[in-house]
Amino acid sequence: MKPNVFRSIRSMRWVLVVASTMLLASACTFGEGDDGGNGDGGAGGSVELTIWAHRSPSFNQAIRDAARAYEEDHPGTVITLETFAYDEYIQTLQTALPAGNAPDILHLFGTWACTYTDFLRPVPEEMISLADAQERFFPGPLGGYTCDDTLYGLPQESNVEYGAILVNTQMAGEAGTGTDGWATWDELIADAQDLTVIQDGAMIRAGYHFTAFDGLAHSFLSLILQAGGSYLNEDGTAFTLNTPEGAQALTLLKSMADAPVIDPVLFNDEENWVGDCYFTELCAMGLVGPWAVADYAPDYPEVAENTVYAKLPPLEDSEEFVADSGWGMTVSTDSPNAEVAWDFAAFATLDAEAATQFNLTSGTLPALVENAEGAARDELISAFPHFETWFEVLPNARFVGQLPDRDKLYYEIIYNHGLAALRGDETIEQALQAMETEANETFG
Repeated sequence: MKPNVFRSIRSMRWVLVVASTMLLASACTFGEGDDGGNGDGGAGGSVELTIWAHRSPSFNQAIRDAARAYEEDHPGTVITLETFAYDEYIQTLQTALPAGNAPDILHLFGTWACTYTDFLRPVPEEMISLADAQERFFPGPLGGYTCDDTLYGLPQESNVEYGAILVNTQMAGEAGTGTDGWATWDELIADAQDLTVIQDGAMIRAGYHFTAFDGLAHSFLSLILQAGGSYLNEDGTAFTLNTPEGAQALTLLKSMADAPVIDPVLFNDEENWVGDCYFTELCAMGLVGPWAVADYAPDYPEVAENTVYAKLPPLEDSEEFVADSGWGMTVSTDSPNAEVAWDFAAFATLDAEAATQFNLTSGTLPALVENAEGAARDELISAFPHFETWFEVLPNARFVGQLPDRDKLYYEIIYNHGLAALRGDETIEQALQAMETEANETFG
């Protein structure tokens, strides 16, 4: 998750204060409407649509491009994009939606979607059924929009933070370590030890940094899955973290701090964050999603040139890992032009060419299965060579699930107790018990 956007995610609790939201937004209108027509937008009618989105230059440009392309084919349709600083966007959603002041289209992070189903229209069955959507989209990004077997939106990107790691090929070459992935965790840890530099008793270069918010949480939960366990009970009403599989996962993570290939006191989310650490060459390998290369490359071109992603080894036979859902299109219940809004959403998400253009402009991995193959895949890899390994692992991503407070689970509970276990401040058993107890309190 991008540090300027996703690392600052806050808990989604409804705010009971109704506020005026329009002053928070900056708006861009992409086309000029006419006054004639029958208002259906699809046959020359005059229709105005408004989209809300979080403020991100690459994402906003990708939405603008889709809007312009749609307007060219639908004269009389005018699409206006209003963007919000990230924290303002969350606050605006929490106040405007209950007040009935939502726009036609909300560009939402899929992991949030089920929080807002009272204010979102289900995807029309005639547009695409849930079964067909499950065929066309990867399960990771689609999962966030699927609430009680009802589809409430469609993703435009796959958001992954596990499955592959950054590797500095220059450092690896000097140390004689691998850059193509590892068959076992023992092999990865051995390479990470060779890449770690300790001077006067202090770690001055970490071999493998996985101890940021998202890295630690996704590692722990993914390893539970790969060990054959589940972090939720069968009906999703309770967390099951203090289990043999949870112990196996946390023990493996602690073994890397003991090796040591990471010092969790010096390298975590607050100190030497993984993106900063890797691109300033204080870490030889790091766990962070593929957005990081595009984000850091302009300032660190030489490091980016010497960077590849290498596939992580499985814990057991399974290669499944957890992932958040990606950003995508939803239509609000307040929209007076829902039919046209869904038509644009379908164009932006289901049209393979339009979806590819979104990924190229935003620097994101595709949500559509077909765009991870053939010419679209080749085009994306040509633009972003570091995507190649991610195309191998995308089918293994599984949506993390509908969690009562995802951010608290990740950024407070797993992170705090996971770090405590890695540092030796808590035993594995103490950390797992605390995680499970605190996590289950989030169900209320």
